[in-house]
Amino acid sequence: MQMQHEKLAQRILQHLDTVVLQRGKNGKYTVVGDPPPFYGDLFPPDAHGPCCEPWQHSFMLEFFYQTAEEFFAAGNAGVISSGTWEEEGICELDRALVAEAMTFDDAHVITVRMLTDIYAERVALLNAVRVELLERCVLDNDLEKYKEKSTVDALTKVFNRMGFMDNIPGYLENVHKDGYFCAVIMLDIDHFKKVNDTFGHQSGDLVLSDLGQILKSSLRREVDMIARYGGEEFVLFVQVTSKETTVKIAEKVRDCVAKHHFGPLPRITASFGCTLYVPGENVEAAIARADEALYEAKHNGRNRVRVRWAESDPPAA
Repeated sequence: MQMQHEKLAQRILQHLDTVVLQRGKNGKYTVVGDPPPFYGDLFPPDAHGPCCEPWQHSFMLEFFYQTAEEFFAAGNAGVISSGTWEEEGICELDRALVAEAMTFDDAHVITVRMLTDIYAERVALLNAVRVELLERCVLDNDLEKYKEKSTVDALTKVFNRMGFMDNIPGYLENVHKDGYFCAVIMLDIDHFKKVNDTFGHQSGDLVLSDLGQILKSSLRREVDMIARYGGEEFVLFVQVTSKETTVKIAEKVRDCVAKHHFGPLPRITASFGCTLYVPGENVEAAIARADEALYEAKHNGRNRVRVRWAESDPPAA
């Protein structure tokens, strides 16, 4: 009966692709029973039978063997595992090894198991998850690029009209929550059509690109919003404390534009129209009021700032 139990145990171990090496009193190992087929393929037998030192053929197994010897020498009980590993020259694709050192009373053994079907399923699952994560990462990156592209003007690198209008509600809420006013400043490049007609559209693009940089460098605070509202027209929403501050900021930007050298082009200027946003009013109404002031600046000689306040504007403190 004992012999039958041992044969049954050996068949089970072979079915599980597991080989058992028992440590002798002299520190030498012997293979228990008949090892499964993979063992002879990976660790060639010698004249005395199955390989009793597989760690001579595997760097990872050699590393684990040293750990196992320390485990046995310390008189520890229980089981330690190598974890699963793949090793070039030892394991084929979708196959891996796992080793364990364990004690049974006075017996010390090391088992080596080949993982095939189960491991292949695990690898396939991990690869599928990895592919899904990579695809999701690409989609997320593309979405961020799309969002940026859909809200930022490619030429001037400031908000486009859609991006500006999407962000204005939250911007105004924060401005008024902090007790400030919001200046609305519209500006338009003077004689821009003449620049395009005389020097070409590439020169016109240069002017627009430079103007975007001028506006960003003039208004460096995070609380300022800049947008290309359409064509050569720009809109600024700026946090201010009074009407006087609004005009000063507009004059500062106007002066920066007038003093800037736009490459080989002659002097370029811009006209400005200002107002203050009245809490609760329609944003387009405030922009229209600033646009009326801008028209007045154009009509009165260009390269100047004009204002149009609403009746409910705060006083010029």
